[in-house]
Amino acid sequence: MRKFLFAIIFVLAGTNVFAMTFKIGDDSIDLYASIRAFTVFNHTDSGDRAICGGVERNCSQFLIGLQPNTLAGVRWTKGDFFLHNEWGMDAANSNVALRLMYGDYKFAGGDSGRIRIGQFTGTANTHSYYDRKLNGDWGLQGFGTIYAQRRVGINYEVGGFSVSAISMRQDSSRVTGAFNNSGLSNVVFSEIMPRIEAAWSISSVKIAGSYVKSSITADRIAGEGIVDRNRRYGIDAGHIMFAANPKIAENMRLNVSGFYSVNGGMYQMVSIGGGFNDNEAVDKTIWALPSVKEPGSTDMNNTSAYGGAIAVVVDKFEAGFGIQSAVNDAWEDNQTGMGVYANYKFRVSNIFRITPEVAYLHSGDFRGNKEVKDTRGLQVGIQFRFDL
Repeated sequence: MRKFLFAIIFVLAGTNVFAMTFKIGDDSIDLYASIRAFTVFNHTDSGDRAICGGVERNCSQFLIGLQPNTLAGVRWTKGDFFLHNEWGMDAANSNVALRLMYGDYKFAGGDSGRIRIGQFTGTANTHSYYDRKLNGDWGLQGFGTIYAQRRVGINYEVGGFSVSAISMRQDSSRVTGAFNNSGLSNVVFSEIMPRIEAAWSISSVKIAGSYVKSSITADRIAGEGIVDRNRRYGIDAGHIMFAANPKIAENMRLNVSGFYSVNGGMYQMVSIGGGFNDNEAVDKTIWALPSVKEPGSTDMNNTSAYGGAIAVVVDKFEAGFGIQSAVNDAWEDNQTGMGVYANYKFRVSNIFRITPEVAYLHSGDFRGNKEVKDTRGLQVGIQFRFDL
C-alpha cells in the first residue's frame, strides 16, 4: 500500500506541476516530490587496508543510482493546524520508508508559540548548513558536521527558542548492536529518559544541544567460565553545537559551525569519518559509540568527538571544508579526519537542476588503530534533481 501511494504521488506530480497546491474551502493541500539521482566516480587510496573485495589494493569505481533522500509528501493546512506526511527511499531494504509524520498547532496564531507532535527532524544539527550533494545531501557528516535525524517526539517552539523530548526507541537496536563483539550477550537497552534537545536562534546564529541518559543490561563472561548475569552499564550521551550563516555581500554568504559530543552516535547524529567501502559512497557512516571497559567493570569508555566546518556560498557556487577528531580510552590514538568539497548548481528549468561536485576526504588512522593506514578518497560526480 505504501509503495502504491508513493507511486501515485509521483505520477500526479509529473502529470501537472502547476496543480500541486489545492484549495478546498479554508484548507490548503500541497503535494510535492523530489527525485534525486547521481552519477559518481570514487577513488579510494587505502594504503595497505583491504577494502576492494577483500583484496589489499586501492579501489576505483563508477556508480549511478537514486539517492536515499528521493522523497514525496503532502502538507495540509487549516487555520492554526498543520499536518505533514513524507515518505522516501529506504536504501538498506530497497523499500519505501516513513520520513516525516507530525502535526502542528499554533497557539494564538503563533504569538504564544507552536507545539509539534509526531516524527520530525531535530534542530540541534549542523549538516543542514552545508549543501554537499554526492553523499545523500548529508553535508560533511563524519568530517566536521552533525547529522539531523528524524525521530518521534514532542516539540515546543516560541520565538527563537525550541525544546524537544525525543524517544530513543528507534535507536535502541543500533545501540545494542554496537556491543555485539564486546564479550557481552543478551544485551537489552533501557530508556531511562527521553532525549532532550534544545536550540536558541537569534539573527543568523544558532546555539543548541542534546542530552540523554540510558543504560544496557547484559551477561558477560567474567573468567574461568563464570558468567556475570544482568550486569547494568550506564550510558550518557550528548552534544553542544553552534552555527551561523551571515550574509557578507549581496550574493555571498558564509556558513560556519562547530560541535563537541560524547557518545553522540547513540542517537545517530555524530559519526566519525573513515568507513571507506568499495560498495558505497566514500564516507560510509561509522557512529561514535562507547565501548565497554575491562572485565569486571560496569563503566564505559566514552567516545568524545569535536570538530567544525566552514563554507563560502557565492550565488550558485559553494565550497566547504570540515575537520573533526574523536578519542576513546580504548584506542591507541585519536581518529582525525577532514573533508573538502566544491559544487555549482545549474538550474536547467524551474523544476530541474544539475550539480557537478568534487570532494576529497581523508580519514586519518581509523578509530585510533595505528595498524590501519591513512585512507583518502576522491569523489567526482553529478547530482540530477527534479523538484515537483
